[in-house]
This record gives sequence, C-alpha cells and structure tokens, in this order.
Amino acid sequence: MRYRLRFHLQEVDLATDEIVIGRGSMCHITIDDPMLSRRHVRIDLSGAEPTVEDLRSRNGTQLNGGPLEGRAQLRDGDRIRLGTQELVFLVLGASRGDFRTTSGLIFCVGCAVPYPSTSPQCPHCGAVRTEEGAPAPREVAATGWTFHLLSQVVERAIEQGRLADAERMMSRGVAELEEQLDEGLEVEPERILGIAECGARLGCALRTARWLEIATRLYGRAGQSPSRDVLTLLDELPADSRLADAVDALRHAGPETRRAS
Repeated sequence: MRYRLRFHLQEVDLATDEIVIGRGSMCHITIDDPMLSRRHVRIDLSGAEPTVEDLRSRNGTQLNGGPLEGRAQLRDGDRIRLGTQELVFLVLGASRGDFRTTSGLIFCVGCAVPYPSTSPQCPHCGAVRTEEGAPAPREVAATGWTFHLLSQVVERAIEQGRLADAERMMSRGVAELEEQLDEGLEVEPERILGIAECGARLGCALRTARWLEIATRLYGRAGQSPSRDVLTLLDELPADSRLADAVDALRHAGPETRRAS
C-alpha cells in the first residue's frame, strides 16, 4: 500500500515507515509556520494500519475537525490540521481514485479556495461539489474555516505573548482578506469582524497605531462596531499622543465608517 499527503494542491509521497512533520529542519516534512512546534506530529506506517500521533506540540493537532489525543488511526481522506495548515492523508488505490495535481482548478462553494477539478470535494473545508459544478470566482462566498481559523491562532499567539508571530500571521491574513474584498468576493461580515477584533487586540498589545487603523477600516467594511472587550482594552491603554487619533477613530468605527469608505 502506498500513501501520500496532499498539501497546498501538491502531494508528497510517504516513503518511510515514520514521518515526522514540524517546523524544524530535521523533520521529514518541514512546514514554515510559526504555529507549528519543531516536532509536531508523527505518522507511523510500520503497522497494519497507518496512525498519526501528536508529539506534545505547543498548539495541538486536529484530526477531521476534532482534537487529536494520543494516537489515532488514519484513513483515506482524513484531514490533519497543524496550526494554520491542513494536510489530507491519501491512500493510493482507494476507491475514490488517485488525485492529480495537474488538473484544472475550480473554486469551492464553501470557502472560496481553489482546488483540482478532479477532486469530488473541497480538500480544505470538505464541501461536496454539486452536479452543476462550482460558480465563478466572483460568485463564491468566502465562508468556511479560513478566517475563523486565523482568528483563533492569532488570539492564541497574542495570549501567549508571541506578538511577532501574531503580527506576521495577521499581515498575511489581512492582505488576503482585503484582496478578496477588492476583487468583489462576498465575505460574510462575521468573518471580517473576527479579523477586525484580532487587529484591534494586536494594536493594543503592540501599542501601535497601524493595527488600530487597520481594525477601524475592517470594522467599517463589516458594518459593525468594536466589542465591549476591545473598548475595555482601549480604556486600559496608557495615555499616548501618538495613538490618540487612532484610538478615537477605533472607538467610533462601525456602520458610519463603512458608508464613508
């Protein structure tokens, strides 16, 4: 039996009995993601059934949407989530047929992420294709786990004091979000609101006007006002003339700023 991992529309053959995945350069598969531990998970192919085991990673592992505790058996199509990354475990020769990375791409109706047209369902969120296929990119709503997951991992990084990691992930996520909005993709307001809340919290933690201003802009695009928790954080900020204008704008962010933009 042969096994592969699908990752970002690519496939990696699992050629040894043990595969360690993590951020460290000594892993069999190295993924540059600050939310991963140096040795994050191990896939064991030496037994009668393939298994996956979390290696006491800092941020944990999810298997098919639930927390991975101890060792679990792997089956064809299982989704392994590490930090912001998702891997799909493939058993070659399984009844659904082998996946080919050279096929055309379609956009998922659930999360607006492109995936190969030969796949019967989205490898990112699990949405199943309809007989009519997927709509054009501008008709796809960017829902699903993408922005929700980003909010979760950024919140955790802020709580743990890893502000550089949080800022790096937020920069990437905000750029992607605003690109989708500028291209006319419909993004659910609660997804935008989640990123706005993270931006506001990051701005308060870093005491920088940049993220407060980004949060203000996103609240406006979501048509919503900052939460009570964010307003409390603003109240707790020490007096700083460099932040005064950004703090005041954020306090009044919401539907009015949406109309103004």
